[in-house]
This record gives sequence, structure tokens and C-alpha cells, in this order.
Amino acid sequence: MKNKKLDLSVLFYNDRFVLAFSALTAIVLWFIMATVNTQERPRIIYDVPVTVKLSETSQEQGLKVFEQSVKTAKVSIRGNSIVVNRIKPENIQVVATLASSITQPGSYPLPLTAQKVGSLADYEIVSIEPSTIITNVDVYKEVTFPIQDDVTYKADPDYFVSAPSFSSDTVVISGPEKEIAKIKKVSAEYDVKETLTQSKNFTTDLVLYDAYGEKLSADKLNMSIKSVDVNITVLARKVMKLSPTFTGKPVGLALSSAVQKIEPETVEVAGPEDVLANVNELSLEAIDFSKLSISNQNLQVDITLPPGCKNLSNIYTASVTLDFSGFKSKKINVTDFQIKNLAASKSAQVFTKSLAMTLIGPAKQIDAITAADVYAQIDMTGKESFTGHSEFPVTLVAKSHTSVWAYGEYKANVSVTEKNG
Repeated sequence: MKNKKLDLSVLFYNDRFVLAFSALTAIVLWFIMATVNTQERPRIIYDVPVTVKLSETSQEQGLKVFEQSVKTAKVSIRGNSIVVNRIKPENIQVVATLASSITQPGSYPLPLTAQKVGSLADYEIVSIEPSTIITNVDVYKEVTFPIQDDVTYKADPDYFVSAPSFSSDTVVISGPEKEIAKIKKVSAEYDVKETLTQSKNFTTDLVLYDAYGEKLSADKLNMSIKSVDVNITVLARKVMKLSPTFTGKPVGLALSSAVQKIEPETVEVAGPEDVLANVNELSLEAIDFSKLSISNQNLQVDITLPPGCKNLSNIYTASVTLDFSGFKSKKINVTDFQIKNLAASKSAQVFTKSLAMTLIGPAKQIDAITAADVYAQIDMTGKESFTGHSEFPVTLVAKSHTSVWAYGEYKANVSVTEKNG
């Protein structure tokens, strides 16, 4: 059996096929002619940027275009089809004429003109749509505003709640002077629903208000920040007793009898619950016995707090009164010098032969003490690498009279050398 070949010529004897083919051919030819014949049918170039440029003098005076009714325009062109079909938006510049004549803030209607850009010039600009635009011109203004705290919350009375702290205290707002002038207040607003028993962090937007308390839109403005991070610190509260501490205290001296009064006796402290749970007393800054004399018995001492705590009483120093009744003082020339904690590879020589030291203590011990009962000690801890000649602090060591101390600061000249091989 032979295969029949398709004969296309037969189709042209079919009236319906001929009619349909003719119509399709006419449409295609019309489309080609419409596309190619740009002499009679202009081509539209879309999205051509519109430029509004003020004069240099106006710009120096701070004037700036803040709004224009359209950013781009449609430009119709005709001419040589080869050239016209190659034109793109960047080959045309649409300019707002008369913009250079603006010298005052205001709203201005400006006509538009189109200019050819580049080497493709064999075409004609037929029309621009729109033909005019509206521009708003104003003086550029930049102002720094404080951020006001409008955060609301409820606090448990057993806790201390700090005022909200913001990640920034100010915001810089820039834009048209007319819009800037409307701003009366910049607010950070937030309503904490729950009663606070622990610290809270959140972020909230900034809100602008005018002089009448009405909210303002920031659409025409630039803001350095539009929101702030907020922290509200919540701390436990506790009343704590103040306790004095000392350095250089004679080992045999009973402090219970020496400390007569501390005022105030207590302060209220706020801090993390886990910190306050393990602390019942606050230690005052250490009192140095070398600065205590019989005439110096009333001291102002700083109150120190554990890390992360706050002094709710706002009392930062305590008055400590010591009782030195029954104590006496005496001057003794100390001639015995001893060095401790000297590096094994070093040797030392004390060049100071005597120190006149003021000794204070209970009357019986002061009356009985002599130079033979004490010596001046030089501690070389932390100076293991030192060699040379220098002054070093000395402390009094009483061999048996253990409630005696030396009032004042004393130093001795010491030479430190490396031992030979």
C-alpha cells in the first residue's frame, strides 16, 4: 500500500482556508508596518526620569525639592525607524523648565521639556506625558529632638523598678522646614500590661506629635532612628546592716570594743535576687590602721555594694566612730629591719639604720614596749624580678605586744642584687 503525500496546494482551492490565510497575512503585515513605520506612528518611550534642578543660588540658601507629582514621564518620538527603535529612556532627558527660577519655598507647576542625550539624534520628539508637574520646594532643615519617655507600667511594691532606659536619648529628624516646624514632641510609647517582677526588654516605635497633641506623619521626613530598644530593670529590695572592715589590724586587738558606732546602721539595697539572697551585711571600705591615731577616731567611710546592686537609701558614706579610750601612743626608734619573700636568687641589704615610728595601743602594752620588742618588716612579694636600689614600705611587727600598731607610713632604703653563681 502506497503512502499518500500531503499536497498543500490543494488547500488553496478551499475557499475557507484561503479566507483565513488572507486575514492572518493582513494582520501580520499590518503589525510589521505599524512597527517599522515610525515616521507616521510615533513610538512611546516609557519611564523617562524627570529632572527638577534648582539654581545653585537657591541650593546654597538651603532650598530643596522634596516632592514632585511624577518621577517619570512618557515621551513619544518618531523618525528613522532604525534609530527610533534603538532609543531607550537613558537616551532622553526630561527637564522641568523654570525650576531654576524658584527662589522661595512653595508649590510650583512646572512645564516639562524633553532633550536628546547621546549620539542617536535622527528622530523627532512629538510629545511628553504629562506636560507639567507639581513640585514642592522648601528649606532643608535638620533638628535633634530628645526622646520623651511615655512608657507606662505597674511595679510590684516588693521590687525596685528603674525608669526605662533607651538605646538612644535623641533622634535627628531632617526634611522640609515646614514639616519640621510642626514637631513639638518625639515620644517612645509602650504599655506594659503585666505587673513587673523581673527586668523587661522590648522595642517600640517613635511617635511624632504637634503642639496640639495630634500625631504627625513622618512620610516626608528622614529620621536617624525610627524605634528604640527599651530596658526596664527590676531588682529585689533588702535592708542590710553595715559592717566595718580593716587592713593592718593588730592580731590581738578586739574590734568589738573599738567600734563604738556606725551611722547609719543600715541601708536599703536593690539587686538581683540571687545576689541578695546570700548577703546580709554590707562591708564598708576597708579602714587602714596606719591612718588611725588617738585623735582620729571619727571616720567617713564609703559604702560598697555587690556588683549589679543599687543603693536605694542614696547614702554613700557611713560615719564610723572608734573608741580608743585607754589607749596611748609612744615614739620608738626601730633599728631591726627584716626582709621577707625575697627571691632565692637575690640578696638584699637595708641601708636605713633606724626609723622613728609612732606606736599606738592599749596603755599597758605601750608603757611596757621597747625597741627590742618590735621590728620593721619589708615585704618583697611581687618584686621578685627587681634589682637595684629603691625605697620600700615597711610595716611594724610586735613580737609579743599584739594589740599595738604603727601610725603613719614608713619606708626604708634597700639594695637588691643577684647572688653570685
